Amino acid sequence: MIWTEIGIWKRCLISTFICLIGCSIGVMGVMFYLVNYPWLVVLLLSFICGLITCLLFMIGWDMLFNKMNFIASFRMSYKMSIISLSIMILSENAAMRLIAPISSTDQMHMHSNHNLQIMAIAMVIGFLLSLPYNYYILQKNDQVCH
Repeated sequence: MIWTEIGIWKRCLISTFICLIGCSIGVMGVMFYLVNYPWLVVLLLSFICGLITCLLFMIGWDMLFNKMNFIASFRMSYKMSIISLSIMILSENAAMRLIAPISSTDQMHMHSNHNLQIMAIAMVIGFLLSLPYNYYILQKNDQVCH
């Protein structure tokens, strides 16, 4: 395994960023709207919503830009990115929980600049932790899911 190929890193960065956008829509949305629920409920629902929004975002991306049909795009997106999504979603949830615990007085609301910064930090952590896996899969299979 060679970890220094610039071309693969460029493709991997773009692919992981696309995944991050779709994933974060679901994860952060659930975090904001279910702030008063138990953390385990929020984790489970944000995982499910993050997975759904990411898959829909990637399917839409493939259909729009790669001219793929829905079934082919769904199969490729699901098969190639479920582990990457899991890494990203779980790390975003953990970061949000550690940085701004739900039990704190500074609960997550969209109108707070502080909370938008927390969200950005969580997204960066999710991006960085899923990046090596995406690079490995890209180098191994020579294809990305979007």
